[in-house]
Amino acid sequence: MTDLPSIRSSTKPAYIYARFSSAEQAKGYSLERQLSTARSYIESKGWQFAEQMTDEGRSAFHGSNRDEGAALFEFEAKARAGHFKNGCILVVENIDRLSRQGPKAAAQLIWALNENGVDVATYHDDQLYRADASDMLEIFGLIIKASVAHDESEKKSKRAKASWDKKYKGIAAGSKKAITQNVPAWLTVTPEKDIIEDKHRVAVVREIFNSYVEGVGLHTIMKRLNERGEPAFSGKATSKGWSKSAINHVLSNRSVLGEYATQNGKNIPVLYYPQIISLDLFNRAEAMRATKSKTGGSSKYQGHNLFAGIARCEHCEGPMGYIRDGGVSRYTTASGEKKVYQSKGHSYLICDAARRGFGCDNKAHTPYRVIETATLQQLLWATVEEQPDTSNPKADAVRSKLDAALHNIDLKHRQIANIIDSMAEAPSKAMAARVAALETEIETLQAECAALQKELAIETAAPSTFDDLAELRVLTELLESEDEDIRRAARLRTNASLKRILDHMTIDRTGKFVVMSMDVGVWEFDRSGQRIGGQAL
Repeated sequence: MTDLPSIRSSTKPAYIYARFSSAEQAKGYSLERQLSTARSYIESKGWQFAEQMTDEGRSAFHGSNRDEGAALFEFEAKARAGHFKNGCILVVENIDRLSRQGPKAAAQLIWALNENGVDVATYHDDQLYRADASDMLEIFGLIIKASVAHDESEKKSKRAKASWDKKYKGIAAGSKKAITQNVPAWLTVTPEKDIIEDKHRVAVVREIFNSYVEGVGLHTIMKRLNERGEPAFSGKATSKGWSKSAINHVLSNRSVLGEYATQNGKNIPVLYYPQIISLDLFNRAEAMRATKSKTGGSSKYQGHNLFAGIARCEHCEGPMGYIRDGGVSRYTTASGEKKVYQSKGHSYLICDAARRGFGCDNKAHTPYRVIETATLQQLLWATVEEQPDTSNPKADAVRSKLDAALHNIDLKHRQIANIIDSMAEAPSKAMAARVAALETEIETLQAECAALQKELAIETAAPSTFDDLAELRVLTELLESEDEDIRRAARLRTNASLKRILDHMTIDRTGKFVVMSMDVGVWEFDRSGQRIGGQAL
């Protein structure tokens, strides 16, 4: 290591790099302190300041400050590309601002920078690691400092983990006191560390859930909230209002059920937060989310197409896009007269892949109104028993898989018990290995059971086909309402019901379409909407 001369490096541009990782540092002045001290240091050395770079909330212990998107990543990339071949100085507080991943990683980083013309200066201890250095003391000093930084970070990491584990055990034992100020946006923490509801925001969350299960899309919910000036939950002054992703985050956040998720995403099975949404409503929203899929066609016609996310191409199995032509045309005649032509307009369903010229030749433009009229009439004419069939085949299938998995777990536990009994008489390494393998299989089955239980909850929360058909009879009266808001809401809710009722809907090159509901029937129609086959089930 060498003292930093003012003359030798005075012609080289100096770049400042500052970094912090923890939320506690973010609330303080770590970043400002590093930057201001570095600027003063550069001035004291008579160097030419070039640029400052910062990585906020990135850990050097885990190496995230060198991941793509980080400022240090960009600087390294420039160095490798020869941007600093004429020399420059990278100024940091100390080595651990660059890396805390151990001596090898730190040394490799410094040497890689040196090889590409970058001197590294640390103002905390007034040292310079030079691109043209060959001093072994400098190398040993770098390794020792990097090793100390790594050890300190590892100790801090272990202490932090132990602290969080203690907090998690408290939650699991029934404690409801806040362990941090960071709680879901619809809750707040009192000075006594009690977690209470923000009544206004809770009402917004409930509005989002209720609107969504009624068939109102993310875009419409977003628009409603923004139009009335409802503040977004981010709380930032720079917030641009609600977005679809923000609403989707609310709908998928199990904190509304009172559940707490650890930093690694594991749920603690207790009621920790105040529960603001019922399990039934949450599962109904999950069932609705499971039916959502992207389709072709413009989003400005959202709600016009009752078969969005349902109709598919018979040949490529891709989505059918919704196309609407006609409407208002404006043009100027040869004499300069401006005219407006209003046409009725026509709507079609066409294979989205074929429309984009992407591997499908099904270019049939099947009239949308024909499909809508034929499908709704056939569904509503289908015979429905006076006493509805309350069975749920899909839920029964999931329940059967769950029972099989639970039975398998029980069998493996019995096998383990038998092996352990045998080992008591004659210990065996092979038997011990078999027990370990069985325990691994049990863990896999338990994960499968958890997924099946979630799927079963969603299936049982969804309305029955009978309920959906009953609602469909009411909604069809509103599909052509003169009130735009009523018409749009009715069509969105109809689309949601049809996604649950219909299991299959395809259109072929001739415009022929097939509609199937496992609970109602299967029918085949020609391009004009005439039924040419099928039967009730």
